Amino acid sequence: MFDPLQNRYQLRCPTHEHETWVSVSDFRRIKRLHGASAPAVFRVLFRCSACDDFHESLVSHDRLDYEPIANDSMQTYTNLLTGSRELVSADLGDMAGQLIRQGSWPWTFYCHPESAVRPGFPSSLRVVADQPEHDRIGVMVRCFACARLSVNIVSRDHLDVPFHNDPQIAFVPTLVNETHLSPEEAFRHQLDSGRVASQWLRAA
Repeated sequence: MFDPLQNRYQLRCPTHEHETWVSVSDFRRIKRLHGASAPAVFRVLFRCSACDDFHESLVSHDRLDYEPIANDSMQTYTNLLTGSRELVSADLGDMAGQLIRQGSWPWTFYCHPESAVRPGFPSSLRVVADQPEHDRIGVMVRCFACARLSVNIVSRDHLDVPFHNDPQIAFVPTLVNETHLSPEEAFRHQLDSGRVASQWLRAA
């Protein structure tokens, strides 16, 4: 389940044996499992706000990528113009459709190999790491167009709030070598290199 008002996924905390709410910025590793394809299934390692520990959960592709922009939540709100109760998901779904038709994507990342801003989804992420001293989030992201990896440094809202895109994305201007390093090792190497550039985005 995805809560469109909190922009959080509902995942299970095995320590407390109940559900907890998890933002995209609380993800740490995302890996697609082999085999399943309709829908694909991802193993997500996340930081749990309930016990402050790390847990793994299996999340389907449609839940991970599509529920944040078009879900079947039964939450309602009072329309002040009509005085009636209406579904939050219907209004948010209509708004998402309009924004996408205008060329604005729920998530965007900078692909360094292509020198271009590309649309993405939570399933595009491979590794996520806090940079609390800068109040930023470092992410290793896989490009939909070229399937190569880039390291971006973005705000928490850039990850957590669909259609909230930072006006400027910082990135590490070196290529990620997937042949000799695991994504996690490559990500740490990139972040520790100290080389950071930035790319301005068009205002949404």
